[in-house]
Amino acid sequence: MIEKLDFGSASAEDRYALYEVAEAWASEDAPDRDPAPVESYIAMWESRNDLGFEPARFVVARENGKIVGYAQAELSEAEANAHLALVTVVVRPQHRRRGIGTALLRATPSLLDGQTVVESWSVGAGEPGEHFAAAHGFRVVTSMTRQRLVLTDLPELGELPDGYELVTWNGAAPEELVEAYVEGLNSIADAPFGETALDQAYNTVESVREEEAQALSDRWVVLLLHGGEVAGVTVVERDSVKHDIAEQQQTVVLPAHRGKGLGRLIKARMLHELDGVGTIYTRTSSQNEHMLRVNHSLGFEDRYTYMAVQAKTADLRA
Repeated sequence: MIEKLDFGSASAEDRYALYEVAEAWASEDAPDRDPAPVESYIAMWESRNDLGFEPARFVVARENGKIVGYAQAELSEAEANAHLALVTVVVRPQHRRRGIGTALLRATPSLLDGQTVVESWSVGAGEPGEHFAAAHGFRVVTSMTRQRLVLTDLPELGELPDGYELVTWNGAAPEELVEAYVEGLNSIADAPFGETALDQAYNTVESVREEEAQALSDRWVVLLLHGGEVAGVTVVERDSVKHDIAEQQQTVVLPAHRGKGLGRLIKARMLHELDGVGTIYTRTSSQNEHMLRVNHSLGFEDRYTYMAVQAKTADLRA
């Protein structure tokens, strides 16, 4: 049976069943990882993701009343991404090859508000999801490398070139710097992300302030300035449940300031700012060889590769 599920009013039993499905899928990509607690998934599903998309909407598949698979869709209020839905379809391994995934995918348009394009950013290379996506007409639009850093020794900070200064904060951006912060975040638009329809330069002062107000955990920012103007930025956010884990999010150096080692410098400075964090994860475009090298130089290790795949919403009903 395929049906919609309102996560906000879902029973504890249904929420835990969703978690079990998600964890079974996650362990396929990284079998040696420690399982994430159910609270981490609940926090993720109840809040915006780090790309500014709204909490997940669900359709679920049940067998004998228990959830054995789900499709989730995340929509954005940002005009730049109003055309796009981020979609994930997951079925427990023992329930696959019965048409459940296909039925969930066909039901996904019922979750949307007119979005014309869907993308999934969680397709493991060589995993069953890759074959499922290809069989249903999705095309690969980019590839991402998942990396992890276990903090032991902090890197040397290095010297800032003349004319540059670093400003750091934890929490909300200072009022006098928020516009520069937004400009820095939006400069990620020229980073290599293949042919994705996702616009990551969607930030405004208003959207940043809304995200800050809704934040569930610490967010650290290192802003690089040159002559009072933004030259680069990097952001790290603590896991809202496992407080010793954090996610390295955007790192951007504006074009006029590249080639000076500033990306590594601001990321190294960030590692000195983190309080109580022992492990940091990040995702980097597999095409972005420069940033991969920077991360390796700081001690990040590659964990696995995953892809983003894309299809037209109209084709999901075919």
